Amino acid sequence: MSTDNQTYQGSGDTMFSPDEDRTLSEAVLGAIEAHQDIDLVEADFTLYEVINPDALERLFRFNQNAATTVSFVIDGTHVSLHDVGDEIEIRVTDV
Repeated sequence: MSTDNQTYQGSGDTMFSPDEDRTLSEAVLGAIEAHQDIDLVEADFTLYEVINPDALERLFRFNQNAATTVSFVIDGTHVSLHDVGDEIEIRVTDV
């Protein structure tokens, strides 16, 4: 599996590293955009209505040595985040 922090071809799956210039929440939104092939700003999409982005950031930041997994459904899309060592795998699939 490539971990170049780019979206995998044809999916919303991506890897996130804490060293990136974006937040985990921004990476999640980018993965959802890639999966749904839409611009979430134009779609009036709000992540906060389903999950608190700040809590999500803190959960993965403070549990870096734990095997943390979080999943939720938003706008007909299943999002799962898995701590895989130094990175977080973000997987986006249809419900």
